[in-house]
Amino acid sequence: MSSTQKVHPIQLVINDASTFLGTGISAKFEIEEEDKKAYLYGKKVGEEIDGAPLGFPGYKFKIRGGSDIAGFPHIKGIPGPGLKQVLKSRPPGYRPRKYKVEKKTGGYKIINLKGVKIKKTVRGEELSERTRQVNLIIIERTGKKIEEMTEEEIFSDKILAEIAYRLGKTITKWGTQAVGIKTNEEYTPLVEKLSEVGINEDILNMIYRKLGVHLIKLGENRKIVIEPLKKISRKHPHPLGRYIAWVMYNIYQQAKNGQINTDKPEELAENIVNQIIEGIQKWLNGEMQKPPKMPLKIKEETQE
Repeated sequence: MSSTQKVHPIQLVINDASTFLGTGISAKFEIEEEDKKAYLYGKKVGEEIDGAPLGFPGYKFKIRGGSDIAGFPHIKGIPGPGLKQVLKSRPPGYRPRKYKVEKKTGGYKIINLKGVKIKKTVRGEELSERTRQVNLIIIERTGKKIEEMTEEEIFSDKILAEIAYRLGKTITKWGTQAVGIKTNEEYTPLVEKLSEVGINEDILNMIYRKLGVHLIKLGENRKIVIEPLKKISRKHPHPLGRYIAWVMYNIYQQAKNGQINTDKPEELAENIVNQIIEGIQKWLNGEMQKPPKMPLKIKEETQE
């Protein structure tokens, strides 16, 4: 390798699939060390690998796919690491789409390519120096049960810490993004109004991490809480989604009125998370028949 040749890292996209916690959250990491990258070379799509050589001791992964720097995907069942042209009718490597074509007589007709095979360039199933992204799913983690781990222990685990953060951020969007405050002509996401009253990005990040830890420690209740909250639906909001919106809006109102001390961010984040978790536990226990009445679009009086 010449001194001017660019060294490319490999991006690992590690998904928490049903084989592990089942949150569906993906954590992304880049590896630049040559020994770690070399460990992947020669491995194949579908193969199970040890996480220790990649810097994740205690983990076992399964390779679900990957791609090179140009985006050509590795395809299971095609031998070798090289480029090949194959007929594809579905992912990976090709996603059939519908599109409109204008008719000479007026109007449009729909062209549906589902099931139609076209020639696509792909790479073989074997990872190599050309690989730039590897998609993994977690199939095993040894050590203490997650439900028994402390917050500090979870934060010290790179994968669990990232899953917790991303999960907490996703769920909290019911409060930060789903709620809009109208002061003039347009609605402003609540996250921007929170920043105006001192609940800044650092405090929100603490909330995401702490809430995520609680969520991944829910055990058998994890899925029934997380699944309905992963996507925001303003037309048909989930009771827990509306509850999270209510908590975050109340925090905004209290901070706006000087009833909250933002000078103690750790304490504030802990308080907000405890309120959210209290509501989740009530919902799980059947004690929350209806969430607090909380519109997701709020008109706020402007102060003269």
